[in-house]
Amino acid sequence: MGLKKALKLIEAQKEVIDNQDKVIQNQDKIIKTLEKRIEELEGKAKEKTIPSFVKADISNYHHKSGQKEGHEGVSRETPEKIDEVKEHKLCKCPICEEPVSKTQETRERITEDIEQPRTINTKHIIHRYFCKKCNKIVEPIITDALPNARFGLRLMLLVLILKLDCRIPSNKVTSILSSVFGIKISDGEIYGILRQLSEAFGNYYEFLVIKIKEALVKHIDETSWRINGKNYWLWIFINKEIALYVINKKRSSKVPIKILGNQEGKVVVEDRFSAYNELARVSGCEQQLCWAHLLRNSKDLAEHYREAKYVHKRMKFIYRNAIKLNHQASKEEKENLLRWIDMIASRTYRSTEVFKFVKSVCRNHRDNLFRFADNPEIDSTNNLAERGLRHAVVIRKISNGSRSEDGAEITGRLLSVLQTMKLQEVNPFTGTMDLLQKGK
Repeated sequence: MGLKKALKLIEAQKEVIDNQDKVIQNQDKIIKTLEKRIEELEGKAKEKTIPSFVKADISNYHHKSGQKEGHEGVSRETPEKIDEVKEHKLCKCPICEEPVSKTQETRERITEDIEQPRTINTKHIIHRYFCKKCNKIVEPIITDALPNARFGLRLMLLVLILKLDCRIPSNKVTSILSSVFGIKISDGEIYGILRQLSEAFGNYYEFLVIKIKEALVKHIDETSWRINGKNYWLWIFINKEIALYVINKKRSSKVPIKILGNQEGKVVVEDRFSAYNELARVSGCEQQLCWAHLLRNSKDLAEHYREAKYVHKRMKFIYRNAIKLNHQASKEEKENLLRWIDMIASRTYRSTEVFKFVKSVCRNHRDNLFRFADNPEIDSTNNLAERGLRHAVVIRKISNGSRSEDGAEITGRLLSVLQTMKLQEVNPFTGTMDLLQKGK
């Protein structure tokens, strides 16, 4: 009996040990999963602490540096006009200073340089005459200066380009003019020049307003602006030829409605901001939603809601197929795209945020998703307006906006002129010069 009891006790202890081993194994698995989760959370925490402006290490980039295979190199073009020819000869060797033989061969090298800038002070002697027909004194028009302007037109346009195109602060502009040209000018005179140019471009700005109204397709966007520390909004109305900037205190639909008026039969590319829905209702314009914004929004939802992953995946698939059509979609192909959108809208979603997004995009804006599919004049994104605003955003970051509403109006008007010149691939300096001289 003693031996049997001993064997039973041993078996019982084995069972206890086996159970303890199983518990230990389960605990090890739990510990490993927790350690992995901790590593993941620590990695995310490190990612969040890295500032957005810090770039990744170049060693982590997958692509090779340098030009791609088959890419043709581009070099600077040789100037068509040669203003001066210089010959360089030797009598002695520059290394050992021994006499050299006759010229064995020649080679050519072309350089581009600038002459020493100089200031030109011009006295205008204006002859005045009496016109019997008009019954008043008349005089010739000075084409190289604005009326009542102390400075010449070339200097004023240089100030405009330095201030708004090169985005240089006014105190730096005065420093450049002083050190390079020897012209002493104050900050107040810089803003006086900009005001005079703004008035001179007034008719052209009104012309841009009319042309953007008449444009069949236009992009609209807005960004914040500051006037004397208070919040305002800078609006852009842009197409492939015209850029119109308007700074206003409001961000409501009243601003684009006032600028554009009746827009029946015309298309506005926008980013689903609620003010554009009211614009479409009042002006009668058609809308094209920006797909870059739609995919960005669906991606943000997919990071927080599991059911939104399906929405984002399908949106990417549909957009890829729409882009492949290259603005030449047939009626059947366009209906097929809309059928895929209807499949997203027909599903049930538990999350309120996902449901709102699907309802807004796939139901309320169903007809505004693929206007670009069969029209080459319509873009699928609002990238044109985004790039147009980028220039103004850099100016805002440097100057922190405007000091007065009058200064903001001047900035918007002059930016419209300069950016329109760039869109039309016209040299801003010569283009604005011709514009003012022809307008006289």
